[in-house]
Amino acid sequence: MFEPQLAEPRGGGATSIPIRVLILEDRPEDAELMIHELRRSGYEPVLLRFETEADYLEGLKSEPDAILADYRMPQLDAQRALELLQQQGLDIPFLVVSGTVGEDAAVALMRQGATDYLLKDRLRRLGPAVRRALADKQIRQEKREAEKALRASEARFYSFMAHNPTLAFIQDRDGRILYMNQTCEQAWSMKSIGESGRTRELGPEDLSVLESGNVSRTIEDLTLPSGEVRHLLSHRFPFDDAAGRRILGGISMDVTDQMRTERALSTALAAQQTLLKEVHHRVKNNLQIISSLINMQAELLSDPQQRQVFQDSQLRVQAMAMIHDRLCGNNDLEHVAFHEYVEALARDLFAAHGTNENRIQLRLALKPVSLELNQAIPCGLILNELVQNALKYAFPNSRQGQIEIGLSSDKNGGVTLQVADNGVGMPAGTSQKRTLGLEIVNVLTRQLGGTLTRDRGTGVSVKLVFQKTGTEIVEPPILAKSTQSSSF
Repeated sequence: MFEPQLAEPRGGGATSIPIRVLILEDRPEDAELMIHELRRSGYEPVLLRFETEADYLEGLKSEPDAILADYRMPQLDAQRALELLQQQGLDIPFLVVSGTVGEDAAVALMRQGATDYLLKDRLRRLGPAVRRALADKQIRQEKREAEKALRASEARFYSFMAHNPTLAFIQDRDGRILYMNQTCEQAWSMKSIGESGRTRELGPEDLSVLESGNVSRTIEDLTLPSGEVRHLLSHRFPFDDAAGRRILGGISMDVTDQMRTERALSTALAAQQTLLKEVHHRVKNNLQIISSLINMQAELLSDPQQRQVFQDSQLRVQAMAMIHDRLCGNNDLEHVAFHEYVEALARDLFAAHGTNENRIQLRLALKPVSLELNQAIPCGLILNELVQNALKYAFPNSRQGQIEIGLSSDKNGGVTLQVADNGVGMPAGTSQKRTLGLEIVNVLTRQLGGTLTRDRGTGVSVKLVFQKTGTEIVEPPILAKSTQSSSF
């Protein structure tokens, strides 16, 4: 065996491509000609020249870039060298370079696996032949790597789908199952037999998806071999395979436990709704009883001023009872349609005071506003005080006029409630007078975290502004004791 030899570098400073070449040649001068042609083609070869089978096998361990073999040598010919290369399982370009090989022998070697063959009197083809052989090897290597990556990807996919708890399958238009994971096989009681033997009749939903091209999402019932019924959330979708055929894909997830939990929650929620309605109903009834007791007490009083105090309290109780009454009839037990409540309360107050609407007209400018119970009650009590005050004091001596109530909210949750009249207005010094009505309004305004402004132009206009909240729990107000009248 000859030791590796580095061929002399090319002149002119050109960049050469290093290449390890194993040469089976018993004539050193022919090997030199091959090296010369490789160098002329831009390579910088490292030469490994062998003549015996043992040395050749040892040289293969270094995995050279190319093998150049004479067709016939005393101790090792090209055919035997090619067989040994293939036995090693190595992908190394094998080029036969000989002066005696015939056409039939060359073709036989090519069929056996040789990369190319050249005649020694045409060595100028050697460089291009080696370049083409190395390029083909690179393509084969990239293909092998791509196939290896594809096999790894498929292995990951099938492993993932095998352990996936969802049911997954692919079917064609004839019902043949092209793929199903283990979960699906177990649910459908189908064994992993050949694809041609696995069929399942397409249902109306499947056919609809294939025909329309639309994705479907349905809840299905699946009866297991044990007789147990499971509920599946199923998605069906069409797609095209590599041949352009429309096929059906399906994924189903067991949602039996979720549906049981949902039903249990719905039952519990319905029970809670019923209980809350009953609570509001009983609170309303109790408030109505209190209202009736106050009214009975008022009827026993001979002093008109004392009777009026009791009647004012009765109206306040009724204002709170009305809110609970509205919640009893709503599906939403936490919010009051306050604009509807304002209209109802105002008309009830007009009726309670025996107001002739031809003399005092009610004008409403109400925008839809929803309030939680903890804000609806104090706001309703404020409205009660403001409207009552206008009815009692704004239009004395059968004076005619109107009371206007406005309600609105802005996009930031700010609520505005305004009660205005065009009556006689406030007497001088009234704002400093401490009355029960004034105390109630002030306490409730603070409870709402709002502001109250009064305008003493023509008549009286009172505006309440507060921020609507959804989480803050407001404690019931503690009203200051007073024996004064309710005017303010």
